[in-house]
Amino acid sequence: MSGVAEVIRQRTSNDRHRATTRWNEPADEWRLKVQQWVDAGVVTPSQAREIVTIEDRDVARSVTGARPVDRATLTPLVEWAYYLGLLVVVVGTAVIAEHNWRPLGPTGHVGLGLTIGAVALSAGVIVRHADDVRTQRLGNVLWLFATGGVAIATGSLTQRLGHHNGGLSLFSVGLAVLLMNVVLWRNQERPLQFLSAIIGLALTVSGFGIVGHLRATPSEVALLVWCSAVAIGLMSLQMLRPALTGLVVAEVGSLVGAVALSFPNHLAGVALGVASTSAAVAVGLALERAVIIVVGAVGFFMFDIRVFTLYVRSEGIVIAAFVTGLAVVLVALWRAARVDALVRRTDTPVATVSVMAECNDSW
Repeated sequence: MSGVAEVIRQRTSNDRHRATTRWNEPADEWRLKVQQWVDAGVVTPSQAREIVTIEDRDVARSVTGARPVDRATLTPLVEWAYYLGLLVVVVGTAVIAEHNWRPLGPTGHVGLGLTIGAVALSAGVIVRHADDVRTQRLGNVLWLFATGGVAIATGSLTQRLGHHNGGLSLFSVGLAVLLMNVVLWRNQERPLQFLSAIIGLALTVSGFGIVGHLRATPSEVALLVWCSAVAIGLMSLQMLRPALTGLVVAEVGSLVGAVALSFPNHLAGVALGVASTSAAVAVGLALERAVIIVVGAVGFFMFDIRVFTLYVRSEGIVIAAFVTGLAVVLVALWRAARVDALVRRTDTPVATVSVMAECNDSW
């Protein structure tokens, strides 16, 4: 029974971390409750397995809107073979299009883009019906190719109608990419579509600025990037999915914005950079996400060196800052390794733990 009690203790001690990760809360709460029922003798381990399975399926439907993944229809080797085949098709199509692009004309360009978009979109829908994690990934990649086809068609059509207006083309392509991927993404666990929607939003805003003759200064652009990244991060903590991808995007975006701001405004950029990296490390530790911890620590190291390079002229202090930043990175890597090990231990299915406890402990 001590093994089961240890698992419960670990899960209880991590409640304060999971309070901020709503995408994990339902399953964790049910596993803990079911484990308590097994310990009290209310249900058997086999009944516990059935309860957890049913609840996991319900959570998958309610949280992601997708059907539960019950079986693997593709092996890793077959999945990579599909990706290799897609790469060959893309390279072959690009070579053929390069030699025949001009003879095709604007109408042919639009038709080629729409054909690629329609075929890839339909193939993605068909593949995703297999309802396996690997086929879901493959479907998302196919939808990425569909986005490229729509972008080609939109850009070619805008170039023909807009008389080679670069700003209008950028705005149109960005808007098409944004709308298409928002529809495909729909706040579900689809990282490629989420990232494509972010790229589409960036292109749309850039094109709008060119068409509207908006004269933004480098500082204003950097602040816009930083504020947008922070907004994405805050939404990822509560409602935005995929949450981990959103947090990484927010982390990288805030670092880029702070670095860009630090060139025209050294103090403001460095201050935002230090604040962003410190917050990123804190969020990574709270959520027990190794990648966030590492990226935040590396960013802190960069700004640590930049602070002392800009404002301190002593070589000894610069060396001390370098050592301090390097220590932060090493500690973050060590902590990330500990987090990965902890996640692997605490993510053990409750029924498996119950069976192990039955074999090893006297109840």
